[in-house]
Amino acid sequence: MKTSVKDTKRKAILDASTELLAMKPTATLQEIADHAGIGIATLHRYFSTRELLLDALALNAIGLVEEALGGVTAEEHDMLPFLTEVFEVLIPLGGKVSFLSSAASVDENPHIVAEEARIKQPLREAVEGWQARGLLNTGMPAHWIITVMYNLLFVAWQEIQKGDLAKNDAPKLLVNTVLQGFGRTGQGDSR
Repeated sequence: MKTSVKDTKRKAILDASTELLAMKPTATLQEIADHAGIGIATLHRYFSTRELLLDALALNAIGLVEEALGGVTAEEHDMLPFLTEVFEVLIPLGGKVSFLSSAASVDENPHIVAEEARIKQPLREAVEGWQARGLLNTGMPAHWIITVMYNLLFVAWQEIQKGDLAKNDAPKLLVNTVLQGFGRTGQGDSR
């Protein structure tokens, strides 16, 4: 299928917006238009408000995450390879996704919330399966575990962007944090 000029332009605007917002999450539409090398009127033809642009960026990010996770499958009795692969495929997306943590309007869009829940579903099923097999703490709701993992991923992206965490070290650090927490081995308290 041939891509139209309008689709190509829209993608270029989304790419430029992502690039700028990763560096400056509070960038104005004028700054985004300037960064994309277009006029504000052209930007408004594609995205009449900042919220519509952020929504499009969020859906684009969800598509990238879904594509990255497409080949990752959970193992019933071993969390380590699955979690390692999940973080290895998601860490490179940081520059295209991390700025969304400061875009509160996307959390208010029911379509985006539903799409985000949909792409998290395989992880939820894996976590619930591991809990049922006694591999993960059953005293913590699966939703909590997934929320913590998700937020740790955003923190890792931010630390990488600041230069405080090497991209190659991030997956192992994330897996260790998820599976071992911060307590000393054998010193966990389930209270």
